Amino acid sequence: MGKKIIAYKGFNKDMTCRDFQYEERKTYTMEEKPKACDKGFHVCEYPLDCLGYYNPAESIYHQVEILGDIDKDNEDSKISTNKIKIGAKIDIAGLVKASIDYTS
Repeated sequence: MGKKIIAYKGFNKDMTCRDFQYEERKTYTMEEKPKACDKGFHVCEYPLDCLGYYNPAESIYHQVEILGDIDKDNEDSKISTNKIKIGAKIDIAGLVKASIDYTS
């Protein structure tokens, strides 16, 4: 991969997603080829798309870096990847600001 891809990921408040435990500042890799909506670590390029998958009342959000292969969903900005680095936690205001930056 040449270009660094920043995206956003929602988690349950305990930083789990689909029964997988994540930690901030850690990198996760899987051998499988990513397939959107099926296999891989799922993230959204457009920050506000995260709200469609993780309810703000029950969730937290983090900025992430995509480091592996990707497969894109055709419905929204969802991406599946086989390597991801979890970045800093971001609040709703941060998601909104990042969304404005994304569309600018």
